[in-house]
Amino acid sequence: MATTSTFLQRTPPSELYSLARDLERWRTSAQRGRRIPEGLWEAAAKLARTYGVSRISAALKLSYYGLQRRARGGRAVKTRPSAQPTFVQVAAPVLSAGPDQHRTVEVVQASGCRLILRLPDAKPDDLLPLLQAFLGQRP
Repeated sequence: MATTSTFLQRTPPSELYSLARDLERWRTSAQRGRRIPEGLWEAAAKLARTYGVSRISAALKLSYYGLQRRARGGRAVKTRPSAQPTFVQVAAPVLSAGPDQHRTVEVVQASGCRLILRLPDAKPDDLLPLLQAFLGQRP
């Protein structure tokens, strides 16, 4: 399979050379532990939005994730906190189980843990402590 490369991929943009020079000048003159000035980050983020975060971060020797966050406009991707499991007690319907039938309760957590109870003579009140223990809740 032949790969194609565009002019843009083969030739770095002229702004990249200028920014690389500015960054190198800052790195040689700055004290250790100092943060890169926001003006340089903004210029790198502008290039990253046009030419890609990976390419620009590698060329300028910048943190990929720091540049990615700034290229998105400083908006960090927020993930929703995982919901804590809550216990909901549901009254079980009264069914008559024949000699070859079993009552089965199956509980699956979001993590994939599964609890299957096959108790033909169990009452809902008998299952509550088992389910609470499985879900990690204290009675």
